Amino acid sequence: MSSHALCANLLKSSKTLVKGQGVYVYDDDGNQYLDAIGGVGVVNVGHAVPEIVDAIADQARRLAFCYSGNSDNKPRHDLAEILNACAPRGMRETKTFFCSGGAEANEAALKLAYQYHWERGNRSKRKIIRRWQSYHGNTLGALSMSGRTSWRRMHDPYLLSFPHIPPPYCYRCPWKLSYPDCGMECTRELRRVIRQEGPENVAAFIAEPVIGTSLSAVVPPPEYYGAIREICDEFDVLFIADEVMSGIGRTGLNWGIERRRSC
Repeated sequence: MSSHALCANLLKSSKTLVKGQGVYVYDDDGNQYLDAIGGVGVVNVGHAVPEIVDAIADQARRLAFCYSGNSDNKPRHDLAEILNACAPRGMRETKTFFCSGGAEANEAALKLAYQYHWERGNRSKRKIIRRWQSYHGNTLGALSMSGRTSWRRMHDPYLLSFPHIPPPYCYRCPWKLSYPDCGMECTRELRRVIRQEGPENVAAFIAEPVIGTSLSAVVPPPEYYGAIREICDEFDVLFIADEVMSGIGRTGLNWGIERRRSC
């Protein structure tokens, strides 16, 4: 189909979807497809769910937009209360920052991590340690925190220079070790890199509890995130859990990080 819309791949034509119903979507030729990824994880409950359609329509009739710079709205507070009630253990009394998508959320996390240290007088703590073969978004800050080299390569001159460590990928261990005799070398690498960069320069470590887009649902050993948490606490480094793919019940619990012991 000829179009003036800028597509993700100019060399490849895509199916034009025109409607969805439950777990299925349909293209303009009437073909039916099983939406096995829920629209890249954003429509987990399916398409055209009547209760959701009615709620969206009801809100649109009431108020379409509210500029947060000088006003507020009740649905925002109602949803924040719900999210606080299902926050992971140790994170009660949370504050929710609402945004439009995963990349924007991780950009906000980057800025909040730096502001946290700035407000406490540690203004040199600005670096974010991330993992190779991770993905946190395509905006420049989020891409800087990502470790998917094929998507970083073209934009590398614009990206922030953040350090990285290997992922906890037991099947292809970078050290050619075997769990559990490996001694969790992948966690010790975080301590090494923090010391190498200088703890006074490191603001946070970011990770996907279940590594999604770039490693196809790799789950680390059960002790991994508990050890990561201890290292972060040791050096006054924040831990950012990117739950864009693993949160809101997708692993059977509210948050993917809850499936890791000792977090």
